[in-house]
Amino acid sequence: MDKPFEDFPAYIKGVNVAKEANLVCADIKDGQFNYLKDQIRRAASSVILNLAEGSGRWTKRDKINFYRIARASAFECCAVLDLFAAFQLAEKQHLERLKKQFVEIAGNLQALIFSIEKRKF
Repeated sequence: MDKPFEDFPAYIKGVNVAKEANLVCADIKDGQFNYLKDQIRRAASSVILNLAEGSGRWTKRDKINFYRIARASAFECCAVLDLFAAFQLAEKQHLERLKKQFVEIAGNLQALIFSIEKRKF
């Protein structure tokens, strides 16, 4: 049996980095770039929610599909952070650190996908 999704490194990191991304959004003046703030909030949530949903699926194919969506959402967050940097909406070093965390999450998810693909059942 798989371990609970709450114990997956990608889930733990995802919750923490989503909170941090939300704090960055809160520091951006209301009315400015609301579409980007909304986008990163939704994409960061998607990482966590798709990981959780994938863990509840029965087949390898279903699990992998949801984990791939979660991984893609992590990269989407990276792109939004690049836009935050381009528009100088937050401190560049902070955005780079957040981006690095999302890339690490994507790596954790890729490792999870590979481990499932290798399973015999």
